[in-house]
Amino acid sequence: MVSTTRSQTEAKTASPRPLVREPQFLDRDEAAFLKRIVLYGFMLRVLLAAVLEWTGWSARFAPDEVTYAATGRQMAQFWSGELLLRPWRFSTNQPLGYFYVNSVLFYLFGTSQFPIKIVNAFIGAFSARYVFLLSRDLFGTAVGRRAAFFCEFFPSLVLWSVLNIRDVWVVFLILFISWKSLQVVRSFSLGSLVSLVLAAAILSSFRDYLFYVVAIPPVVAFLIGRRSHLGRNFVVAFVAGLLLLVVVQQSRVGDTAGDRMSLEALSKARQDLATGGSSLGENVDISTPGRALAYLPLGLAYFFFSPFPWQITSVLKLFALPEMLLIYFLTPAMIRGIHFAIRTRFREALQILLVTSLLTVSYALGEGNVGTLYRHRAQAISMYLMFAAAGLELRKTRDLRSDRAA
Repeated sequence: MVSTTRSQTEAKTASPRPLVREPQFLDRDEAAFLKRIVLYGFMLRVLLAAVLEWTGWSARFAPDEVTYAATGRQMAQFWSGELLLRPWRFSTNQPLGYFYVNSVLFYLFGTSQFPIKIVNAFIGAFSARYVFLLSRDLFGTAVGRRAAFFCEFFPSLVLWSVLNIRDVWVVFLILFISWKSLQVVRSFSLGSLVSLVLAAAILSSFRDYLFYVVAIPPVVAFLIGRRSHLGRNFVVAFVAGLLLLVVVQQSRVGDTAGDRMSLEALSKARQDLATGGSSLGENVDISTPGRALAYLPLGLAYFFFSPFPWQITSVLKLFALPEMLLIYFLTPAMIRGIHFAIRTRFREALQILLVTSLLTVSYALGEGNVGTLYRHRAQAISMYLMFAAAGLELRKTRDLRSDRAA
Protein backbone atom coordinates (compact mmCIF):
# COMPACT_ATOMS: atom_id res chain seq x y z
CA MET A 1 0.00 0.00 0.00
CA VAL A 2 2.78 2.37 0.93
CA SER A 3 4.67 1.38 -2.21
CA THR A 4 1.62 2.09 -4.39
CA THR A 5 1.10 5.51 -2.83
CA ARG A 6 4.78 6.34 -3.27
CA SER A 7 4.67 5.29 -6.92
CA GLN A 8 1.65 7.49 -7.55
CA THR A 9 3.36 10.41 -5.85
CA GLU A 10 6.51 9.95 -7.93
CA ALA A 11 4.45 9.73 -11.11
CA LYS A 12 2.72 13.00 -10.30
CA THR A 13 6.05 14.61 -9.49
CA ALA A 14 7.62 13.39 -12.69
CA SER A 15 4.77 14.61 -14.89
CA PRO A 16 5.65 18.06 -16.25
CA ARG A 17 3.07 20.75 -15.74
CA PRO A 18 1.71 22.45 -18.87
CA LEU A 19 3.97 25.10 -20.34
CA VAL A 20 1.21 27.69 -20.27
CA ARG A 21 -1.86 27.27 -18.14
CA GLU A 22 -5.08 29.07 -18.96
CA PRO A 23 -7.10 30.36 -15.99
CA GLN A 24 -9.21 27.18 -16.02
CA PHE A 25 -6.05 25.17 -15.30
CA LEU A 26 -5.58 26.80 -11.92
CA ASP A 27 -5.36 24.08 -9.34
CA ARG A 28 -7.80 24.04 -6.43
CA ASP A 29 -5.50 25.82 -3.98
CA GLU A 30 -4.60 28.56 -6.48
CA ALA A 31 -8.24 29.13 -7.44
CA ALA A 32 -9.26 29.34 -3.77
CA PHE A 33 -6.42 31.75 -3.03
CA LEU A 34 -7.38 34.04 -5.90
CA LYS A 35 -11.08 34.03 -5.03
CA ARG A 36 -10.27 34.87 -1.44
CA ILE A 37 -7.78 37.64 -2.15
CA VAL A 38 -9.89 39.24 -4.88
CA LEU A 39 -12.93 39.21 -2.57
CA TYR A 40 -10.98 40.81 0.30
CA GLY A 41 -9.46 43.38 -2.05
CA PHE A 42 -12.87 44.21 -3.50
CA MET A 43 -14.46 44.60 -0.05
CA LEU A 44 -11.64 46.91 1.06
CA ARG A 45 -12.06 49.03 -2.06
CA VAL A 46 -15.83 49.31 -1.72
CA LEU A 47 -15.46 50.41 1.90
CA LEU A 48 -12.84 53.01 1.00
CA ALA A 49 -14.89 54.24 -1.96
CA ALA A 50 -17.88 54.75 0.34
CA VAL A 51 -15.80 56.63 2.91
CA LEU A 52 -14.24 58.93 0.31
CA GLU A 53 -17.59 59.51 -1.39
CA TRP A 54 -19.45 60.40 1.81
CA THR A 55 -16.68 62.58 3.23
CA GLY A 56 -16.14 64.51 0.00
CA TRP A 57 -12.45 63.54 -0.12
CA SER A 58 -12.85 61.67 -3.38
CA ALA A 59 -12.71 64.78 -5.53
CA ARG A 60 -9.74 66.09 -3.56
CA PHE A 61 -7.69 63.04 -4.53
CA ALA A 62 -8.87 63.18 -8.16
CA PRO A 63 -10.29 66.54 -9.29
CA ASP A 64 -10.82 65.17 -12.81
CA GLU A 65 -13.71 63.12 -11.41
CA VAL A 66 -15.79 66.23 -12.04
CA THR A 67 -14.96 66.26 -15.76
CA TYR A 68 -15.66 62.56 -16.29
CA ALA A 69 -18.93 62.72 -14.35
CA ALA A 70 -20.23 65.88 -16.01
CA THR A 71 -19.49 64.63 -19.52
CA GLY A 72 -20.85 61.15 -18.76
CA ARG A 73 -24.12 62.55 -17.41
CA GLN A 74 -24.53 64.77 -20.48
CA MET A 75 -24.11 61.82 -22.86
CA ALA A 76 -26.52 59.72 -20.79
CA GLN A 77 -29.06 62.55 -21.03
CA PHE A 78 -28.45 62.76 -24.79
CA TRP A 79 -29.13 59.03 -25.17
CA SER A 80 -32.32 59.28 -23.11
CA GLY A 81 -33.57 62.30 -25.08
CA GLU A 82 -33.27 64.79 -22.23
CA LEU A 83 -30.48 66.65 -24.04
CA LEU A 84 -30.87 67.58 -27.69
CA LEU A 85 -27.25 68.30 -28.54
CA ARG A 86 -24.49 65.71 -28.44
CA PRO A 87 -21.83 66.76 -25.87
CA TRP A 88 -18.97 68.55 -27.61
CA ARG A 89 -16.25 66.34 -26.14
CA PHE A 90 -17.47 63.31 -28.09
CA SER A 91 -16.64 65.05 -31.37
CA THR A 92 -12.95 65.53 -30.44
CA ASN A 93 -9.96 63.28 -31.18
CA GLN A 94 -9.06 62.75 -27.53
CA PRO A 95 -9.37 59.25 -25.99
CA LEU A 96 -13.03 58.76 -25.11
CA GLY A 97 -13.09 55.24 -23.68
CA TYR A 98 -13.53 56.22 -20.05
CA PHE A 99 -16.06 58.93 -20.91
CA TYR A 100 -18.18 56.21 -22.49
CA VAL A 101 -17.78 54.06 -19.37
CA ASN A 102 -19.22 56.94 -17.36
CA SER A 103 -21.98 57.51 -19.89
CA VAL A 104 -23.14 53.89 -19.94
CA LEU A 105 -23.16 53.53 -16.16
CA PHE A 106 -24.96 56.86 -15.66
CA TYR A 107 -27.53 55.78 -18.27
CA LEU A 108 -28.07 52.46 -16.47
CA PHE A 109 -27.91 53.54 -12.81
CA GLY A 110 -28.73 57.24 -12.65
CA THR A 111 -26.72 60.26 -11.61
CA SER A 112 -24.68 58.80 -8.73
CA GLN A 113 -20.98 58.13 -9.29
CA PHE A 114 -20.94 55.32 -6.76
CA PRO A 115 -21.84 52.52 -9.24
CA ILE A 116 -18.89 53.60 -11.37
CA LYS A 117 -16.62 53.38 -8.36
CA ILE A 118 -17.95 49.90 -7.56
CA VAL A 119 -17.07 48.77 -11.09
CA ASN A 120 -13.62 50.35 -10.78
CA ALA A 121 -13.15 48.64 -7.42
CA PHE A 122 -13.86 45.27 -9.00
CA ILE A 123 -11.49 45.95 -11.93
CA GLY A 124 -8.77 46.93 -9.48
CA ALA A 125 -9.28 43.88 -7.28
CA PHE A 126 -9.49 41.50 -10.26
CA SER A 127 -6.20 42.83 -11.68
CA ALA A 128 -4.37 40.83 -9.01
CA ARG A 129 -5.41 37.68 -10.89
CA TYR A 130 -3.19 38.58 -13.84
CA VAL A 131 -0.38 39.62 -11.53
CA PHE A 132 -0.57 36.14 -10.04
CA LEU A 133 -0.69 34.38 -13.42
CA LEU A 134 2.26 36.35 -14.78
CA SER A 135 4.52 35.98 -11.77
CA ARG A 136 3.53 32.35 -11.16
CA ASP A 137 4.42 31.28 -14.69
CA LEU A 138 7.68 33.22 -14.63
CA PHE A 139 8.88 32.58 -11.09
CA GLY A 140 6.65 30.00 -9.40
CA THR A 141 3.58 29.82 -7.21
CA ALA A 142 5.18 31.27 -4.08
CA VAL A 143 6.19 34.42 -5.96
CA GLY A 144 2.76 34.57 -7.61
CA ARG A 145 0.98 34.58 -4.27
CA ARG A 146 3.27 37.23 -2.81
CA ALA A 147 3.02 39.44 -5.89
CA ALA A 148 -0.77 39.15 -5.98
CA PHE A 149 -0.96 40.10 -2.29
CA PHE A 150 1.30 43.12 -2.86
CA CYS A 151 -0.75 44.38 -5.79
CA GLU A 152 -4.12 43.69 -4.16
CA PHE A 153 -3.33 45.84 -1.13
CA PHE A 154 -0.66 48.28 -2.33
CA PRO A 155 -1.88 51.73 -1.19
CA SER A 156 -1.85 53.65 -4.48
CA LEU A 157 -3.28 50.72 -6.45
CA VAL A 158 -6.15 50.60 -3.96
CA LEU A 159 -6.65 54.37 -3.99
CA TRP A 160 -6.73 54.83 -7.76
CA SER A 161 -9.26 52.01 -8.11
CA VAL A 162 -11.89 53.58 -5.84
CA LEU A 163 -12.15 56.92 -7.63
CA ASN A 164 -13.96 57.89 -10.82
CA ILE A 165 -10.79 57.98 -12.93
CA ARG A 166 -9.46 55.83 -15.76
CA ASP A 167 -6.15 54.73 -14.22
CA VAL A 168 -7.45 51.41 -12.90
CA TRP A 169 -8.60 50.40 -16.39
CA VAL A 170 -5.18 51.26 -17.80
CA VAL A 171 -3.41 49.14 -15.17
CA PHE A 172 -5.78 46.21 -15.80
CA LEU A 173 -5.32 46.34 -19.59
CA ILE A 174 -1.52 46.52 -19.34
CA LEU A 175 -1.50 43.43 -17.12
CA PHE A 176 -3.96 41.59 -19.39
CA ILE A 177 -1.87 42.40 -22.49
CA SER A 178 1.28 41.21 -20.72
CA TRP A 179 -0.39 37.91 -19.78
CA LYS A 180 -1.63 37.29 -23.32
CA SER A 181 1.81 38.16 -24.68
CA LEU A 182 3.42 35.57 -22.42
CA GLN A 183 0.91 32.97 -23.59
CA VAL A 184 1.66 33.62 -27.26
CA VAL A 185 5.44 33.64 -26.74
CA ARG A 186 5.35 30.28 -24.96
CA SER A 187 2.74 28.48 -27.03
CA PHE A 188 1.13 30.24 -29.96
CA SER A 189 -2.61 30.74 -29.70
CA LEU A 190 -4.60 32.72 -32.24
CA GLY A 191 -7.20 33.49 -29.60
CA SER A 192 -4.56 34.96 -27.29
CA LEU A 193 -3.11 37.02 -30.14
CA VAL A 194 -6.51 38.45 -31.10
CA SER A 195 -7.28 39.18 -27.43
CA LEU A 196 -3.99 41.01 -27.11
CA VAL A 197 -4.60 43.19 -30.17
CA LEU A 198 -8.15 44.03 -29.07
CA ALA A 199 -6.92 44.92 -25.58
CA ALA A 200 -4.26 47.22 -27.08
CA ALA A 201 -6.94 48.92 -29.16
CA ILE A 202 -9.16 49.38 -26.09
CA LEU A 203 -6.22 50.76 -24.10
CA SER A 204 -5.62 53.36 -26.80
CA SER A 205 -9.18 54.61 -26.22
CA PHE A 206 -8.24 55.30 -22.59
CA ARG A 207 -4.74 56.72 -23.07
CA ASP A 208 -3.72 56.97 -26.70
CA TYR A 209 -0.06 57.72 -26.00
CA LEU A 210 0.33 54.29 -24.38
CA PHE A 211 -0.49 52.46 -27.61
CA TYR A 212 3.11 52.13 -28.78
CA VAL A 213 4.31 51.47 -25.24
CA VAL A 214 2.18 48.32 -25.05
CA ALA A 215 2.11 47.39 -28.76
CA ILE A 216 5.83 47.28 -29.55
CA PRO A 217 7.05 45.01 -26.70
CA PRO A 218 4.84 42.01 -27.63
CA VAL A 219 5.98 42.17 -31.26
CA VAL A 220 9.62 42.22 -30.15
CA ALA A 221 8.96 39.39 -27.69
CA PHE A 222 7.28 37.28 -30.40
CA LEU A 223 10.14 37.90 -32.80
CA ILE A 224 12.92 36.60 -30.59
CA GLY A 225 10.74 34.12 -28.65
CA ARG A 226 12.19 30.64 -28.27
CA ARG A 227 15.14 29.63 -30.40
CA SER A 228 13.44 26.39 -31.42
CA HIS A 229 10.57 28.25 -33.10
CA LEU A 230 12.25 31.04 -35.04
CA GLY A 231 10.08 30.57 -38.13
CA ARG A 232 6.90 30.56 -36.09
CA ASN A 233 8.11 33.56 -34.11
CA PHE A 234 8.65 35.56 -37.29
CA VAL A 235 5.18 34.71 -38.58
CA VAL A 236 3.53 35.60 -35.27
CA ALA A 237 5.44 38.88 -35.05
CA PHE A 238 4.46 39.70 -38.64
CA VAL A 239 0.78 38.91 -38.04
CA ALA A 240 0.76 40.84 -34.75
CA GLY A 241 2.40 43.84 -36.39
CA LEU A 242 -0.08 43.70 -39.26
CA LEU A 243 -3.07 43.56 -36.90
CA LEU A 244 -1.73 46.45 -34.86
CA LEU A 245 -1.15 48.45 -38.05
CA VAL A 246 -4.80 47.91 -38.99
CA VAL A 247 -5.81 49.19 -35.54
CA VAL A 248 -3.64 52.28 -36.00
CA GLN A 249 -5.10 53.05 -39.43
CA GLN A 250 -8.71 52.45 -38.43
CA SER A 251 -8.60 54.37 -35.18
CA ARG A 252 -6.06 57.03 -36.24
CA VAL A 253 -4.46 56.51 -32.85
CA GLY A 254 -1.03 56.48 -34.48
CA ASP A 255 -1.26 60.17 -35.35
CA THR A 256 -2.03 61.39 -31.84
CA ALA A 257 0.06 58.77 -30.02
CA GLY A 258 3.11 59.42 -32.18
CA ASP A 259 2.86 63.16 -31.69
CA ARG A 260 2.45 62.89 -27.93
CA MET A 261 5.37 60.48 -27.49
CA SER A 262 7.93 62.67 -29.30
CA LEU A 263 10.59 64.38 -27.21
CA GLU A 264 9.26 67.80 -28.20
CA ALA A 265 5.77 66.86 -27.04
CA LEU A 266 7.09 65.34 -23.80
CA SER A 267 9.10 68.50 -23.12
CA LYS A 268 6.08 70.73 -23.66
CA ALA A 269 3.84 68.46 -21.57
CA ARG A 270 6.22 68.43 -18.61
CA GLN A 271 6.60 72.21 -18.72
CA ASP A 272 2.82 72.60 -18.75
CA LEU A 273 2.56 70.32 -15.71
CA ALA A 274 5.42 71.98 -13.82
CA THR A 275 3.19 74.37 -11.91
CA GLY A 276 2.10 74.74 -8.31
CA GLY A 277 3.73 73.56 -5.12
CA SER A 278 4.38 70.03 -6.45
CA SER A 279 6.19 71.09 -9.60
CA LEU A 280 9.61 69.70 -10.45
CA GLY A 281 12.16 70.85 -13.00
CA GLU A 282 10.17 73.85 -14.19
CA ASN A 283 12.90 74.97 -16.60
CA VAL A 284 14.04 71.53 -17.77
CA ASP A 285 14.17 71.06 -21.55
CA ILE A 286 14.15 67.47 -22.85
CA SER A 287 13.37 68.27 -26.48
CA THR A 288 16.60 66.68 -27.79
CA PRO A 289 18.10 63.23 -27.10
CA GLY A 290 21.14 64.75 -25.37
CA ARG A 291 19.06 66.89 -23.02
CA ALA A 292 16.69 64.01 -22.31
CA LEU A 293 19.58 61.70 -21.39
CA ALA A 294 21.11 64.37 -19.17
CA TYR A 295 17.84 64.76 -17.22
CA LEU A 296 16.93 61.06 -17.15
CA PRO A 297 18.84 60.08 -13.94
CA LEU A 298 17.10 62.83 -11.96
CA GLY A 299 13.78 61.99 -13.58
CA LEU A 300 14.19 58.33 -12.61
CA ALA A 301 14.98 59.29 -9.04
CA TYR A 302 11.73 61.24 -8.86
CA PHE A 303 9.81 58.45 -10.60
CA PHE A 304 10.88 55.80 -8.10
CA PHE A 305 11.25 57.72 -4.85
CA SER A 306 9.05 60.83 -4.85
CA PRO A 307 7.39 62.33 -2.98
CA PHE A 308 10.45 62.34 -0.75
CA PRO A 309 9.86 62.59 3.01
CA TRP A 310 10.85 66.26 3.05
CA GLN A 311 8.20 66.95 0.38
CA ILE A 312 5.37 65.79 2.68
CA THR A 313 3.92 69.23 3.34
CA SER A 314 0.17 68.58 3.24
CA VAL A 315 -2.42 66.08 4.46
CA LEU A 316 -2.88 64.69 0.95
CA LYS A 317 0.85 64.05 0.58
CA LEU A 318 0.92 62.44 4.01
CA PHE A 319 -1.19 59.60 2.59
CA ALA A 320 1.72 58.74 0.27
CA LEU A 321 4.30 58.37 3.07
CA PRO A 322 3.57 54.71 4.05
CA GLU A 323 3.77 53.65 0.40
CA MET A 324 7.04 55.48 -0.17
CA LEU A 325 8.61 53.85 2.88
CA LEU A 326 7.47 50.47 1.52
CA ILE A 327 8.99 51.24 -1.87
CA TYR A 328 12.30 52.18 -0.23
CA PHE A 329 12.24 48.88 1.65
CA LEU A 330 11.41 46.82 -1.47
CA THR A 331 13.88 48.50 -3.84
CA PRO A 332 16.75 46.02 -3.23
CA ALA A 333 14.36 43.12 -3.81
CA MET A 334 13.10 44.74 -7.04
CA ILE A 335 16.67 45.05 -8.33
CA ARG A 336 17.42 41.46 -7.36
CA GLY A 337 14.27 40.21 -9.09
CA ILE A 338 14.93 42.16 -12.29
CA HIS A 339 18.51 40.88 -12.42
CA PHE A 340 17.29 37.30 -11.98
CA ALA A 341 14.65 37.73 -14.71
CA ILE A 342 17.22 39.11 -17.17
CA ARG A 343 19.70 36.35 -16.34
CA THR A 344 17.39 33.34 -16.34
CA ARG A 345 13.99 34.29 -17.87
CA PHE A 346 14.99 36.92 -20.41
CA ARG A 347 13.06 35.70 -23.45
CA GLU A 348 9.85 35.06 -21.54
CA ALA A 349 10.08 38.18 -19.38
CA LEU A 350 11.17 40.45 -22.24
CA GLN A 351 7.72 41.88 -22.92
CA ILE A 352 7.23 42.77 -19.24
CA LEU A 353 10.73 44.24 -19.02
CA LEU A 354 10.15 46.36 -22.14
CA VAL A 355 6.72 47.62 -21.07
CA THR A 356 8.02 48.47 -17.61
CA SER A 357 11.06 50.26 -19.03
CA LEU A 358 9.07 52.26 -21.58
CA LEU A 359 6.52 53.34 -18.99
CA THR A 360 9.26 54.27 -16.54
CA VAL A 361 11.35 56.29 -18.98
CA SER A 362 8.33 58.03 -20.54
CA TYR A 363 6.96 59.21 -17.21
CA ALA A 364 10.39 59.98 -15.75
CA LEU A 365 11.01 62.34 -18.64
CA GLY A 366 7.51 63.69 -19.22
CA GLU A 367 6.16 64.42 -15.75
CA GLY A 368 6.62 67.89 -14.30
CA ASN A 369 4.48 67.45 -11.20
CA VAL A 370 5.11 65.12 -8.26
CA GLY A 371 1.40 64.50 -7.68
CA THR A 372 0.76 63.48 -11.29
CA LEU A 373 3.90 61.36 -11.31
CA TYR A 374 2.75 59.55 -8.16
CA ARG A 375 -0.55 58.76 -9.86
CA HIS A 376 0.90 57.61 -13.19
CA ARG A 377 3.56 55.49 -11.50
CA ALA A 378 0.77 53.06 -10.63
CA GLN A 379 0.76 51.93 -14.27
CA ALA A 380 4.19 50.36 -13.80
CA ILE A 381 4.24 49.58 -10.08
CA SER A 382 2.51 46.20 -10.49
CA MET A 383 5.43 45.00 -12.62
CA TYR A 384 7.97 46.22 -10.09
CA LEU A 385 6.04 44.49 -7.30
CA MET A 386 6.29 41.22 -9.25
CA PHE A 387 10.05 41.59 -9.39
CA ALA A 388 10.14 42.57 -5.71
CA ALA A 389 8.22 39.39 -4.84
CA ALA A 390 10.74 37.37 -6.85
CA GLY A 391 13.63 39.14 -5.14
CA LEU A 392 12.25 38.42 -1.68
CA GLU A 393 11.76 34.76 -2.56
CA LEU A 394 15.35 34.58 -3.84
CA ARG A 395 16.58 35.63 -0.40
CA LYS A 396 14.95 32.48 0.98
CA THR A 397 15.73 29.92 -1.73
CA ARG A 398 18.51 31.41 -3.91
CA ASP A 399 16.63 29.90 -6.85
CA LEU A 400 13.10 30.00 -8.25
CA ARG A 401 11.38 26.95 -9.67
CA SER A 402 8.63 28.20 -11.95
CA ASP A 403 5.48 26.17 -12.58
CA ARG A 404 6.37 25.10 -16.11
CA ALA A 405 8.01 22.32 -18.01
CA ALA A 406 11.76 22.40 -18.24
